Amino acid sequence: MSILSILGGAGGAGGAGGAGGAGGAGGAGGAGGVAGVFGTLPLTNPQIFATDPYTLVSSRDATMVPLDLGSYPVVAAALDDPENMQRWEPWVRAYVCQAAMLEPLSFHKVGSQGAAIWHVESHPGSPPDAPPALTVTPKPIARLSRPTIPAFKEQLKKVLSWADLREERTAEIIAQIDPQFAFWGSVVYLHPSRTPRTLELINMCMLLAVNVEMQFKHALACWRPIEYSPQVQPIITTPGHGSLPSGHATQAYIVAHVLQALLDLPDSHPVSIQLQRQAARIATNRVVSGVHFPVDSISGRLLGTTLGEYFVARYKAGKKWTPRDFDGPVMTGQEDLMPPTQPLDGPNAPDFYKPFGAKSSAAATGVLRYMWDRALKEWEHVRFQ
Repeated sequence: MSILSILGGAGGAGGAGGAGGAGGAGGAGGAGGVAGVFGTLPLTNPQIFATDPYTLVSSRDATMVPLDLGSYPVVAAALDDPENMQRWEPWVRAYVCQAAMLEPLSFHKVGSQGAAIWHVESHPGSPPDAPPALTVTPKPIARLSRPTIPAFKEQLKKVLSWADLREERTAEIIAQIDPQFAFWGSVVYLHPSRTPRTLELINMCMLLAVNVEMQFKHALACWRPIEYSPQVQPIITTPGHGSLPSGHATQAYIVAHVLQALLDLPDSHPVSIQLQRQAARIATNRVVSGVHFPVDSISGRLLGTTLGEYFVARYKAGKKWTPRDFDGPVMTGQEDLMPPTQPLDGPNAPDFYKPFGAKSSAAATGVLRYMWDRALKEWEHVRFQ
């Protein structure tokens, strides 16, 4: 289920996840209200507006008076004003922001084993009302290269070994097939009525992750564990797309970073640490279930964190992202996802995590900055120690 449905939107842009894949078209909006032991609170439930249309027909016929065009103070809204976002449903805001996020992204194959994504800024060289003569400035975001087949075969031993954990983790694995809002909400107080804009922001960052990860999955076309051995026997349906990078890992780490940035917490803060541990748990459960290799999570962590930094830089002025490179061919297959001993940057980073260029920034688009500011306002009363 998309968070847009939870918030009562009329069919969302599709939540990230769903059997490990890209989100669906988004269902009709749910109740979106708060239900307790006394039932649904009427004023929080948009379903109170749903009624038999014939009752509205007869009511209108009985109450009509002569037309008065001055009843409502109709004014023309400012053109392309971010403040207009307040008038739209959540799924509309999601589409608008998704278009703004994806517009400058450029994806290409790199070499014989990898692919990369860049932020490409266009600089008009002509008057605004003339056909533009553009110059472009590409800024690297992330590059991923696939490991060798022998490395994947070595990783298969870990997948089979981790299968011993399936019985104790089955409930988690099933619950985490769909977007893991309940798990993030167990670390940071999230609620559809209390933090609706924050939930929209999370949905938007997951949509970015899905769009980018699927490009890498398609380009790298890495086989799933089930395609290496009949002994794997996953406990959930293996998704119908590539194995590397792990989509769940990518989405988990982008959410962890965006929440940490929204709350303005350092990496050393207990909440930040718990968010990172939750992301690692979600990623690891996909390996336990038999649908991913550990290396899928290792690459997904790099991609998700980097996209998280990029997302924040596009939504909040003055922020930068660090371009990163996952060097799959150097992996032996012995590696596990061990974030505490695998820094993404610096001299102590493992040899499969490499820099991909200097830190970069981008202008925060109006509609994106609007959504960030509205989400941030929901946390004004929170003071972390």
